[in-house]
Amino acid sequence: MRCAMSDLLSLRDVSMGYARGKRRVLVDVSLGLGSGAVGAVVASRYEGKTTLLKIAAGMLSPDRGEVLVGDTNLTRCSGREREELWGRQILRIDRAGPALDYRVRDYIALPLMGHGCRPREMRSLAGEALGRLGIASCWGQRWKDLSNWEQLLVEFARAFVARPRLLVVDDLLDGFGMRRTREASELLRMVADDLKCAVLMSTADFETALVADRIWMLGNGRLEAMSDLTGPDAEVIDFPGAGRGRGARGVGS
Repeated sequence: MRCAMSDLLSLRDVSMGYARGKRRVLVDVSLGLGSGAVGAVVASRYEGKTTLLKIAAGMLSPDRGEVLVGDTNLTRCSGREREELWGRQILRIDRAGPALDYRVRDYIALPLMGHGCRPREMRSLAGEALGRLGIASCWGQRWKDLSNWEQLLVEFARAFVARPRLLVVDDLLDGFGMRRTREASELLRMVADDLKCAVLMSTADFETALVADRIWMLGNGRLEAMSDLTGPDAEVIDFPGAGRGRGARGVGS
């Protein structure tokens, strides 16, 4: 795949293995996403989608290949340089949530800490984000006291506060039922449109992936775009999300 110069996120021939390389999880994976685009990686459990998303976020280093976010090559950054990008330039959210039982107001403000934002401004931005998602009442609650749906909304509130260039969403939308999944998908699209960030999500459910501009299937370590042709000249299908976001590229792009 040829990544476009305008891609905000580019993975180029990324490979990753475990057990000293005996188990190949990712093999020559490439994809590109532009600002405002939503891309979905669909795979079953243990097929490597979480590994792929962690590599895209700079949380894991691949055995081979390159990962670029804008002009920054994450595979050439030091650990400290990558840490400085997390939370603001790059935000990863998943179903697990924080390791500590934060109060919501503190958890949402975490991406702003250490970036010159005053406490009063942090509280104001956190409250505004919670109000926008209709969960202002969660302000003083602890994370573990929230329902699964409230936790998802809090994660989206973090995105509005952090305003990242790249948002990585790992299995967050799965398992809510048809109505809630549709609502969550619409919120994810709103995040991409409002923040003009690239969104790379993973899911085990193809229907959940339909919010995306482009969809890739991951299996046996290889990433393939859903297409209406086969072979190297395959054209990527436009799905229902297409046209609202821009700049997603897949195999054959």
